[in-house]
Amino acid sequence: LEVLKEAEALGKGAAALDGKMIDAASERMARNVLAVNEAIERAGKAQATH
Repeated sequence: LEVLKEAEALGKGAAALDGKMIDAASERMARNVLAVNEAIERAGKAQATH
């Protein structure tokens, strides 16, 4: 996500990371993965306290 942020600051709509193009759609997917991961971690912590 940081690479895409830097590209946007330069006025670009996409960037390359590890030889692959990333764009706004890639960012949305990455944010969704992070949100799911956070939800799983919260659920695991809640279950561990019971």
